[in-house]
Amino acid sequence: MSHLDGEIRDGRHHMQVRVYYEDTDFSGIVYHANYLRFMERGRTNHLRLMGAEQQALFEQPATDDAGFAFVVRSMQLDFLKPARMDDVLDVVTWPVAVKGASIMLAQEVRRGEDVLVKAEVRVAFISGGRAQPIPKSIRTLMKADLIS
Repeated sequence: MSHLDGEIRDGRHHMQVRVYYEDTDFSGIVYHANYLRFMERGRTNHLRLMGAEQQALFEQPATDDAGFAFVVRSMQLDFLKPARMDDVLDVVTWPVAVKGASIMLAQEVRRGEDVLVKAEVRVAFISGGRAQPIPKSIRTLMKADLIS
C-alpha cells in the first residue's frame, strides 16, 4: 500500500494531511467542513489498509444486484482548536464498537500532541438502500483492532 494511505499502529489508523490554502477560510484557518473531508479520507484509507476497499465493495454483486457500501449514519464533532495553512495534521481513526450492521468509530485530527477535532462516527453497511449485516471478514478485522 502507498504511504498516502497512512498506516495502522496499535489498532489505530494514522494518516497525515497537509493544510493547503484551499482548505482555509478568509481568516486563514481550516474551514470547519474540511475536517469532514479529512476524516472521510481517514475512514476510507483505514478500510483500504484492512483489505476492504469501498469501491470493490460497491462493485461486489449482491443478491439484489446492488453493491455494498458504508455510509455515515450519524456524527458528533467537537472543534477544540484551529488548524492553519501549511500545518501537517494527523487524522487518527479507530473502531469503538462493531455491531451487526454498523460500526462506531472514533476519530481525532491532531497537530503534534494537540487534539484539534474529536468525532464519533457511526457508519452503516448498506445494500440496495437498506442496512445489511457487515460481512464477517470485516467485522473480524474491526474487532481485532478493538482488542489492540
